[in-house]
Amino acid sequence: MIRRLLIGAALLPVAAVILNGQGTTRSVLDGVYSAEQAARGKTTFNEKCSGCHETSRFSGKEFQDEWDGKALKEIWDIASGTMPEDNPGSLKQQEYADIIAYFLALNTYPTGEKELEGSGAAMAAIKVEKK
Repeated sequence: MIRRLLIGAALLPVAAVILNGQGTTRSVLDGVYSAEQAARGKTTFNEKCSGCHETSRFSGKEFQDEWDGKALKEIWDIASGTMPEDNPGSLKQQEYADIIAYFLALNTYPTGEKELEGSGAAMAAIKVEKK
């Protein structure tokens, strides 16, 4: 009985984080996208975004300072909910993820073997951190 109580007490903080939707499980410093995905994102960005946006807006100290400590989902929500301006939300979910992977590459965050998943839930589990 005491053992169960101790295990239950140990799991309470974990359950609170899950139930509240708080917390992230990974960082952009963990290699959360692949080089191939970033290359696709660059192509999509050049085709769909570069007419209105410069890449400098999505890279460098100002970009990292603005998003430091926030979930990648905040960038996801803006991109997938408001872009492109003439047809918001018109890209495939994975295309938005590819573009975000490109932003991470622009900021020289490390690549990994797996691709960044194109879903809000996946983005919510990844925190942006300055290098």
